[in-house]
Amino acid sequence: MATGNSLVLSTPTSPTEGDKLTFHWTTVDADPKNWVGVYDGTRLPGTGSSLVWKYTPATSGDVQLDTSALTGGPYTAYLCAKDGYGVLAQSAPFGFQPKPVAARPHAAVDALTATRVAPGGVVSVKLAGLWQHGTGTPGYRRTGGDSWLTVTADGTVTGTAPSAAPAHPAIVTVEIKDPSGVTDTVTVQVPVLDPAAPLRLKTASWNLWDAGTHSTDGFEKQLRVILTQGLDVLALQETAGTAAQALATALGWYAYQSPGSLGILSRYPLGSVTAVTGSLPAAAATLQLPGSRSVRFWAAGLDESNYGPYAIQDGQSAAQVQTAEGSSTRGRQAAALADAVQADAAKGPVILAAALSSPSHLDWTATSGHPTLAWPVTVALQNAGLTDAYRAAHPDPVASPGATWSPTRKVRGGNAEPQDRIDQVQYAGPLTLVEAHTLATGWPQADPATAANEWPSDTAAAVATFAL
Repeated sequence: MATGNSLVLSTPTSPTEGDKLTFHWTTVDADPKNWVGVYDGTRLPGTGSSLVWKYTPATSGDVQLDTSALTGGPYTAYLCAKDGYGVLAQSAPFGFQPKPVAARPHAAVDALTATRVAPGGVVSVKLAGLWQHGTGTPGYRRTGGDSWLTVTADGTVTGTAPSAAPAHPAIVTVEIKDPSGVTDTVTVQVPVLDPAAPLRLKTASWNLWDAGTHSTDGFEKQLRVILTQGLDVLALQETAGTAAQALATALGWYAYQSPGSLGILSRYPLGSVTAVTGSLPAAAATLQLPGSRSVRFWAAGLDESNYGPYAIQDGQSAAQVQTAEGSSTRGRQAAALADAVQADAAKGPVILAAALSSPSHLDWTATSGHPTLAWPVTVALQNAGLTDAYRAAHPDPVASPGATWSPTRKVRGGNAEPQDRIDQVQYAGPLTLVEAHTLATGWPQADPATAANEWPSDTAAAVATFAL
């Protein structure tokens, strides 16, 4: 190959199946019968026919080849002389990535349970926000279920509940049809209960990891987690200033959305909102529950910098870390949060769902494999009269560590990533704890292979259910 001859793939630089490729050539040996052809594997010009080719008569230029039928690789393009097989230049090997498969239009879930309604109450359950990858406005058709439930043209399940509570929840099945002709079915279950009947409230703190942007179809996966897990109210962190409201709109729920990280998402109306401030990254709202009941719900996401377990791993002593934590931004925020929640707890039941960015002093004990450390964040909350829901349900930190950080981060440098329970639900007042657990659906793959995970976060959620 003579100096002054070259052949490079110009567009696209990262080919996908179906692409037509453009190559740029230059030559000092121009001829009307020079040509560019593509060969597969290690084949060279003269060893069978090229897969695609075109003449390139000028000293330089761009030539587009119809490579739309090629898949995989590797391939190499050659600039050949005078209708023969003498090679003037060749490209770097290249290949084709699989063409992304267009997702079929579908509903995020195939079944959901609506918010309970009182006898004689009006039902309104919006399904339109659950339709994913649609090609236009879908149609909705009731295909079965209790006769008093219907579906409107915009996908809202409506109806007036019977005056007497039935023995079982009402059900309606709705067919959704995309303009492309694709159909899916959603079954909606509607509990009809006396407002004074016992109520269970399933709460969670969930860090969305940059609003789910690291996961393919992250928003749809968030919807699926919320509905399939039967969550009622969530404290959300890393919402990018939008996710709480976007989820509420899709679900037909209620939300408080801060301009920054924090949000509250609830199937029940929110009142008396306390917004995030510069000194306290926490917000509160009063959950307006059936039977004229209410619970004050706090959401928080404390400062993440100077993470304590990293300092321990890097060689600092427990005493050094405890002192640093107490004087840190996170420590000051925890003290302010404890004061605010304690003031509300004096008036009625309070739930705090928070990303604390700190382990618990209840977990770092002499028997747990950690140095004993009275982490100031959780000590402050305990001193304010709050009860750690997970540790109340699972007293043994060895048998039930309950780590929320992290189902996907397993390596830090040359060491194992510290695994800790840094997301918690805590409570005070007249509430009965039914159960508490950590939640990460599916089998999350470790970073960096997280995009396909069904769980669209790097953090497990802390979940607790209460009876009122």
